[in-house]
Amino acid sequence: MPLRLAAEFVCGAHGEQLTEETAPRLTWDAAMAVATGTGSAGHALRSIVYGVRGGVDVWRHKQAIRRDHPLLDAVLMALRTSCDSRDFAALHKCGRRDLAALRGIVPRARRAEYRDWNNCAVAAGLINDKAECNRRLRAAGLEAPYQIHLGPETMMRSGNSARTVDFFHPAVPPGTRWMIKDRHGLQGESVWLGRACHRFEPGRDADANEKPDVEVDEKGAELEALARSGRLVAEELLRPEDWFVTVGDSALPTLRVVTSKLRGQTEVVGMVLFRGGPGAVAANRRQGGTAHLVHEDGSCADGLDAQGRSRGPCTYRLPASRTKEIHSMCIGAHDLFPCVGSVGWDVGLSSRGPFLLEGNPNWGMNVPQLMPGRPMLEEFRTTRFRDGW
Repeated sequence: MPLRLAAEFVCGAHGEQLTEETAPRLTWDAAMAVATGTGSAGHALRSIVYGVRGGVDVWRHKQAIRRDHPLLDAVLMALRTSCDSRDFAALHKCGRRDLAALRGIVPRARRAEYRDWNNCAVAAGLINDKAECNRRLRAAGLEAPYQIHLGPETMMRSGNSARTVDFFHPAVPPGTRWMIKDRHGLQGESVWLGRACHRFEPGRDADANEKPDVEVDEKGAELEALARSGRLVAEELLRPEDWFVTVGDSALPTLRVVTSKLRGQTEVVGMVLFRGGPGAVAANRRQGGTAHLVHEDGSCADGLDAQGRSRGPCTYRLPASRTKEIHSMCIGAHDLFPCVGSVGWDVGLSSRGPFLLEGNPNWGMNVPQLMPGRPMLEEFRTTRFRDGW
């Protein structure tokens, strides 16, 4: 509950209606934000407090941590990155014994929403790294798209539209099309349709048949910055399943399959189908797509856009055999990431069958709101995903 509403509820006309169940709960992160303020000074103070808190927690559990890591190094790492004993324990379970791995993972995954859903920044960070997630899925024999890392030396330039890009990489055949992703991107924002070209020079065309460079806009500047930092990956472009091609979908339709560890067992708790709008690069509601609840019989509900408005029915039906296959894939994928509580898996419905595109440790509130028949939020609140590790 937001602090303003909580204060209004407690101090206003609803104060007498409070019970132990309905009383708003103030989280540690919210209390710290209120106490220290939202400015840069408050942010610095919170970082110090979180670091000290993490260092104390590591020292309290020194016996367990000493088995896998030098204790002094672990305490210093906790002070620098705000990680705690669960993160060090998870390093061993996730196959990452090197403490240096925390430098890149923890700062990105330390945000409150990751901790609230999963209680483990290491596991959340590994899943949210699209390249690392893809590598683990393919190593386990699960169907995942082929990826190529685009290093800082990759030549890139903006394409004809806002979500397209031309690039040159020696390992990519010219003329082929790829999905370009920020390996740490969220909410479908950093996704482009890429076209592999022959070598070209920035600001000049190496081929008369190539289109001239366009002026670098805000998105182009973002793309260049991501390329220089080596955060981009090129992923093979999969053709949509025939049903979606027939009805004119341009983007690969994606099932958001939510798996959760409830009462110590991994299970699928719901599925939502995302379809891309006309000309969309990705099946994402932020790019004009729609979300359809997938019922237990495989049928789909009416599509909802990003504002929650109905965009008409969807007559697609997921076959029972395909549903069983997708459930098995996602549960197997979840088991590759110990300590994580809940994951929203994106499964592409391609002409070659279902492909596991990526995992999302913070998969949004709109998905459980679309899932009927299960008190999802109450389950999450009561279990907190602590069972089993």
